[in-house]
Amino acid sequence: MPLANPYADAYLAPLVTLAREDQAASEIAMLGTFPDEWTSRLTVLRAYIITCTESMKSSDDTFAAKLSAYRKEFDAALPQARSAQATVDADTTSGGSSVFSVELERS
Repeated sequence: MPLANPYADAYLAPLVTLAREDQAASEIAMLGTFPDEWTSRLTVLRAYIITCTESMKSSDDTFAAKLSAYRKEFDAALPQARSAQATVDADTTSGGSSVFSVELERS
């Protein structure tokens, strides 16, 4: 079964397994609901983090450097994803872009 997301990091992509991607997706789902594009992005970042953590042999190898970078990227992306979901939620509860809760008609 192919992976659900594209992995652009040529060094890590071959090491991302279906099990790692599934674990990443599960962990992202536990964080809440996000727009699809953010769910995909967070899942990829989390899969990279899992892959680096499981592949790291020492604190100064390539996996450790990538782990540090992807953790920072994930930490920056998560609040953006939450903000994007809050915008979606606000649009849904307000009924769109109208500031009125009742339609106004001229007589």
